[in-house]
Amino acid sequence: MRLKNRIATFLLLIGTFFWGMTFVFVKEAIEIIDVFTFLSVRFTIAGVMLAMIFHKELLKINGRLMVYGIILGLVLAISYITQTIGLQYTSPSKAAFITGLSVIFVPIFVTIIQRSLPRFELVIASITCFCGIWILSNSKDMTFNVGDMWVFSCAILFAIYIILVGKFTKIFPSIPFTIIQLTTVALLTGIIAGHDSLVKVPDDYILWRAIVICAVLATAFMYTIQNKFQKFISEVKASIIFSLEPIFAAITAYFYLNEPITGHVLVGGSLIFLGMILSELKLFNRNNSYLKLNANLKEMRN
Repeated sequence: MRLKNRIATFLLLIGTFFWGMTFVFVKEAIEIIDVFTFLSVRFTIAGVMLAMIFHKELLKINGRLMVYGIILGLVLAISYITQTIGLQYTSPSKAAFITGLSVIFVPIFVTIIQRSLPRFELVIASITCFCGIWILSNSKDMTFNVGDMWVFSCAILFAIYIILVGKFTKIFPSIPFTIIQLTTVALLTGIIAGHDSLVKVPDDYILWRAIVICAVLATAFMYTIQNKFQKFISEVKASIIFSLEPIFAAITAYFYLNEPITGHVLVGGSLIFLGMILSELKLFNRNNSYLKLNANLKEMRN
C-alpha cells in the first residue's frame, strides 16, 4: 500500500503540473473562442479519445456506473461553470485565492462526514498550503463581490468533487467511469455554449494547440489518473497536491510568456511545497489533545 501511495502521489503531481501548465494556453484560447465552447470541445475530445483507446472498457458500463459517473461529472462541470462566471466579475488573483480554499474545505468536510479528524500533519499541511496560496495570489482586496461568491461556490464544489472521487472510484472501474464523467461535462458545457449560437469547430492553430494540450494532458490523462489512483491516498492529501497548481502555472508563465517570478511566488510557493513535505511526515502522533478530540469524534460516530 505504501508503494501505491507513492505512485499515486507522483502521478497526481504530474497531472497537477499539466493543470497548471495549461493556464497559459487557456488564456490564449479564450481570447479566440468563448469559454464554454472551449470546455465543450476540450472534454469531448478527451472523452472520445479515451473511448477509442479503451473501447473494450465500455462493456463495463452499467446503469449504476452511469448514474454515479453523471453525478460526478455534474459536480465537476458546475465547478468549472461557477468559476468561469465568477471570473467575469473578480480578478484572477482573487479567484485563485478563493478557489484555493478547497485545501481547507476538504479536511473540514471529511471530518464532518467521517466524524474522524485527518492526521495532524495533514491539518498543519493544509493550513500551510492555504497561507502559501494567499501569499501567492497577492490578494490585497478582501472585500467580496458577486464574482467572489461564484468562485467561492467553485471552491466548495471542487472540495466535494475530491471527496466523491475518493469514494466512488473505490467502487467502479476507473476508465469507463472517467469516460462517463468527461462526457457529462462536455454535454453540459456544450448546451450552455450552444444556447445563443451553434457550437462551431475551431479553425485557429493557436486555439487547436490549446485544445489538444488541455484535452490530452490536463483532461484525459489527469482525470483518468485521479480516478484510478486518488483512492490510494487520503482526500486531504490529494487537495494538498492540487494546491501546487498555481506554482506550476507561474513556472510555465515564466518560461512561455517571460513573466517574472516575484517574491510572492517564491514565498507562497515555498510554503505550498513545505505543506506538501509536511503531508508526508509523521511527527505529531503524540499530540494528546488532538488524539483525545479524534477519539471523541469517533465515539460520537459510534
